Amino acid sequence: MSDIVGRPEMKRFSFTKKIVLAVSAVLVAFVGTMWILILSMRNTMDERAFEDSLRLMDGRVRSTQEQVALIASDYHNWTDVFAGAMRGDIEMLATNYGITAARGDVFEYAAMFDGPFYTPVAWVVGQGLSPQPVYLSEETMEAIRAAVPGLVIAQRETFDFFLRLGDQLVMSSASYLLPEDPDLRSDSDQATLAIATIGKVLDPERLRRIERELSVSELVIRFDVPPKGKASLPLLGASLEPVAYLSWRPPTPGTSLFDKVFTILLGVTVVLVGGATLAGHLLHSSAKALMQKEAEAADLARTDALTGLPNRLALRENLSRITSQYDGEVAVLVLDLDRFKQVNDVIGHTGGDVFLQIFAERVQAVSDKNCFVARNGGDEFVIVIWAQDRLAGIVDAKVARLEELFSSPIRCHGFLFDVFVSKGIAYSRSGEHSADELLRRADRAMYTAKALQLQEPSIYDEEMRVRDLKENSIEKALRSALLRKNEFSIVYQPIVDAKQNDRLLRLEALARWESPMIGRVSPAEFIPVAETRGLMIALGWHILELVCRDLKETPGLRVSVNVSPIQLMAPRFANEFCSRVLSYGVDSERIDIELTESVALRDEVMVSEQLHILRAAGFSISLDDFGTGFTSIGYLGRMPFNSIKIDRSFLAVDEQSDGDFSIIDAMIALSHSMGMTVVAEGVEEEAELVRLRDSGCDYLQGYLLGRPGPLSSISLEFTTAAA
Repeated sequence: MSDIVGRPEMKRFSFTKKIVLAVSAVLVAFVGTMWILILSMRNTMDERAFEDSLRLMDGRVRSTQEQVALIASDYHNWTDVFAGAMRGDIEMLATNYGITAARGDVFEYAAMFDGPFYTPVAWVVGQGLSPQPVYLSEETMEAIRAAVPGLVIAQRETFDFFLRLGDQLVMSSASYLLPEDPDLRSDSDQATLAIATIGKVLDPERLRRIERELSVSELVIRFDVPPKGKASLPLLGASLEPVAYLSWRPPTPGTSLFDKVFTILLGVTVVLVGGATLAGHLLHSSAKALMQKEAEAADLARTDALTGLPNRLALRENLSRITSQYDGEVAVLVLDLDRFKQVNDVIGHTGGDVFLQIFAERVQAVSDKNCFVARNGGDEFVIVIWAQDRLAGIVDAKVARLEELFSSPIRCHGFLFDVFVSKGIAYSRSGEHSADELLRRADRAMYTAKALQLQEPSIYDEEMRVRDLKENSIEKALRSALLRKNEFSIVYQPIVDAKQNDRLLRLEALARWESPMIGRVSPAEFIPVAETRGLMIALGWHILELVCRDLKETPGLRVSVNVSPIQLMAPRFANEFCSRVLSYGVDSERIDIELTESVALRDEVMVSEQLHILRAAGFSISLDDFGTGFTSIGYLGRMPFNSIKIDRSFLAVDEQSDGDFSIIDAMIALSHSMGMTVVAEGVEEEAELVRLRDSGCDYLQGYLLGRPGPLSSISLEFTTAAA
């Protein structure tokens, strides 16, 4: 198996054959023929060294760009900065993002434009925290705008290019500005996203380091076409046209060797055999040294600069080789650090790099001859394991070993950090899946573990595969439905006064979908797909449109409308909501906005800002499913809720003692003390209704009081409550 995983096959120089030919020529030919052959060999070696230096320089430049891209991937996938940009909080961006450029220790240039930015903002090293005029030309920004939409957001890809700024050449990476949370990323509308770019100067010190690594000389940056006789590499700008060239003098092993053996060659004319033997020995030594240099440069291009582990390129090369050549079982284990953002917040990005290095050492401890570890970028690591049989047991043992290694906190810059890791596993056998598919499956399993907040690994299984297929079909049908806008309908369920069952407070609007492609789809199925595939905002506006039409045609009716936290986090959602309702001539007092408790996991500042705008506009706001999620009493006090809805799970009187019902009594008392009314949903038994009345519950909802149905079917026995 050692020939499957390792560096890629190197192009081999045919020095042995040439040495034999040279020795044979020396032995059988006259002196003139020998000299012609040696000169030919000198030219050949110099030409190949020239070609090799081009290839190695290209790989070294790509490796350097990848280092900048990794930094950009971390900075451009940062929830705090994303939220600040969406709010237009330039001061916050300056102290959390621009300060890095101002200091110049990680990168020297940073810029943001489009999305919420009417005017581009930028920070430049040494210019302080005040935003500077953007250093990007309009042509460059247009090229970036054209390239960024094609990036794979889930893999945090970046668009890498070079930029000329005066006499400096800047390595730049651009992408959408996104939160690091994959759920928030998938919900982001590209049309509203800012584009962020960072730049790091390709300075003389780095050029000197590359000179030493690749054994070249006179390495410089030129902004004109280099003269003939020197090797050069074009450096492409955002529009994929050269903006500069790297120019250097490549090694000349043939000439050097010829100079070294010149005296010997003179002697060879006298002592033919001895001189030819010596020349062959020197040629062989030079060939070996060149091959070693090439191997070292190839390793450097496939090594993560921070951790020393194989990088993304090496991971994909080796995994592709294993999946195509190995006839046994293969497993991919993806590890993703949880709460790594907190580490960076506490000890900074330099400290975060040290944390990653220590973490990488622990992960590397499980590698062996049938297992290798790689860094896939950011805080994600991949372990590839292979065996002829019983692979699951081997994987379990390695996971157990990892858990043991992760059980000890990491000490870094004077702080102790507990190690929490989400893990996903995917299996394949005998080329059953490609490398990309195997990585996708393991990544999918890892995100499942992260979403469920599991520390044990999640395995990609048949259930996930079927769910993926089903969600893909729902997504396809949902996209089609949102274009046609004739497949959704609204049903309504009554919410009544707890003391007068025939006195209607309002109706809750519930979406229904009948797809001609896949049939009737439950909201429990299509709402999560809409939220994770970036369709929730469009779906929410369509549902609001249907509800507003019914309200316009039914004066006096009050309706509760469910709003997803995904919608609430969209830029200017509250203002857009008010504008759309107003466009139908519907009074805001007739609409109650219902939010689930998962809203408590979102950016509290942004959520509070949006809810206060809605409340000031006259909408009432309810917290749905209270008691089942994440809401604290402090959170309730800070948010402008008018009412809470108690979840059905707290009812079921026939299975509880009076003492157990005290939870509901406490919820009602707490809500009333905070000036909020209480709605109990899911009321299905008469005993539940009586007990809720006795507890002081204000309003009731459930099958006992009315099932969801079309607006026309709501009973005329109800009389609308006063606003």
